[in-house]
Amino acid sequence: MSTSTLKLRDFGAGVRLALTILAITVLGGSAASGWYLRMHHDNRDERPGFTLDDIRAHYHGIQSKAPMLLALERGHPEGLDPAASKALTDWLTGSRIREDYDNFDLGDFAPETIIAENCIDCHSADASGSGTDPALSLRYFDDVMKVSVSREINPVDIKLLAASLHAHTLGLAALTLITVFLLALTRLPRPITGLIATATALGLFVDLAAWLVTRNWEPGVYLIVGGGILYQAGMILSLLIVIVDLWLPKRGKPISPSIS
Repeated sequence: MSTSTLKLRDFGAGVRLALTILAITVLGGSAASGWYLRMHHDNRDERPGFTLDDIRAHYHGIQSKAPMLLALERGHPEGLDPAASKALTDWLTGSRIREDYDNFDLGDFAPETIIAENCIDCHSADASGSGTDPALSLRYFDDVMKVSVSREINPVDIKLLAASLHAHTLGLAALTLITVFLLALTRLPRPITGLIATATALGLFVDLAAWLVTRNWEPGVYLIVGGGILYQAGMILSLLIVIVDLWLPKRGKPISPSIS
């Protein structure tokens, strides 16, 4: 008794149509998950725009001093009146950064006044002072805020992380198993399907495992991003291959089981 190898193209039109619709649905879900990820983590680092720091803040947390405070601690700008430096330091380490920026009651020690008198010459688009840095503008309120806020962001609660990891592991692993199985039924050479399947599985494993690793090891955020990109690329490529293979014409005689 011998049995020929079954391929995706050997299924009936109804099954192939159903598999195509499901594959397209999963592709749409991948796009939606990326959209949700952007919306969910956007501003997680307390700054506008979706960046690597948003992911870092979620899984590891961020503790960083304001760039302006660091500059003051290393004696920049040179020659700044000690009283003015103390006023800026108190402002940057206080809880009224926005409110007291141009507080009239502070008089000459209002942050806006100190910055205008000591920083604008070097830090503005039309800077003319020595050692200018026009790329770091301090002329406007929004520019100043970007370098005035220290951040202390705690990572997501470990219980929520565990619950999310549990759901993602089971759901994505099951979806990936089905996708890899369908990929294996295509007419691509086995070495190619094996490489794509392995890369996809590895990407998922690295991404999910790094959720826990990153909590205590900040560079793990790069594993999350790298693993996620590898996984998504592998899934998208696999599903596209499956869809194309479902509708490519058969080569030669149709394959069907035979008993001899």
